[in-house]
Amino acid sequence: MILGTILLIGPFTTATFDPRRSQTIVPNSILSSPPGSSPFDYLVVILMENKGFNSINGNAAYLNQLASSYSLATRYTAVDHPSLPNYLALSGADTFGCGGYDGAPNSNSCTSTAWLSQNIIDRIESAGLTWKGYMESMPSNCYNQDSGNYVVRHDPFVYYNDIVTNQARCNRIVPATASTDVELINDLGSTSTASNFMWLTPNLCNDMHDCSVAIGDNYLSQVVPKILRSNIFQMQKAALLITFDEGTATSLSDLVYTVWAGPVVKRGYQSAVAYSHYSVARTIESAWNLPTLTTNDASATAMTEFFTSPQQSALQ
Repeated sequence: MILGTILLIGPFTTATFDPRRSQTIVPNSILSSPPGSSPFDYLVVILMENKGFNSINGNAAYLNQLASSYSLATRYTAVDHPSLPNYLALSGADTFGCGGYDGAPNSNSCTSTAWLSQNIIDRIESAGLTWKGYMESMPSNCYNQDSGNYVVRHDPFVYYNDIVTNQARCNRIVPATASTDVELINDLGSTSTASNFMWLTPNLCNDMHDCSVAIGDNYLSQVVPKILRSNIFQMQKAALLITFDEGTATSLSDLVYTVWAGPVVKRGYQSAVAYSHYSVARTIESAWNLPTLTTNDASATAMTEFFTSPQQSALQ
């Protein structure tokens, strides 16, 4: 991996971020742990693309089987269109007014607002916890332009100033080998290499954006079992969330297929409680006692019903 020099560029450019404060990332081994009552100590999020609930339900054999074995949220919705505002909602608890926009970081008024905003990484690091983003087909760490099957709008972390211009943080946004994601799988081998919060963006084919449901489902059938068999998922309190950025319906009714899996997740469970992308930030905040970011996550329902009690998970 080649780390390029990051240049500061003025507002409404496709470039980098202007950090308002410096943050130091220390090795995983000396960081604090999540609260003992937390339903999970490790969370992996996989973001798929552009398929509504009904496009997946009954049409993606592996993902449907995973949902049947673990937990499915049947009333989980995207918050806007197109992709970018949903990625920002997941990472910053706001669309920042980017509905209808899919442009590069700091390239218009809405992305300039996101640029200087707090995000879930700020909250995670402030609690002494770790994170890492894995981006399939990304040319190099923290890359903030489209390249082949990598598109920057699917990498929410490079939309925040205080991430991209902090070299230690940039080093935590890494390329992932397409289809195998060995970087993530290897990191899940030990508590010394795994981060508390791990995000995987598949490339434009594997995430179903440019390729079929069958291809994306086959991809998940290869990667997810490796995640679930990893040391972290076998020995620690770990959870996996798979969801989609958006479907094709209007935002308030844009249901997307959302699955929880892992040793701390209820088996054979479904819920019709209304959730949205804002619920993901709220779930992390609730689990790890983090302050909320905006009124959106503050008012969202945390997805805690999908987790077993600590005592139950220890017996599984």
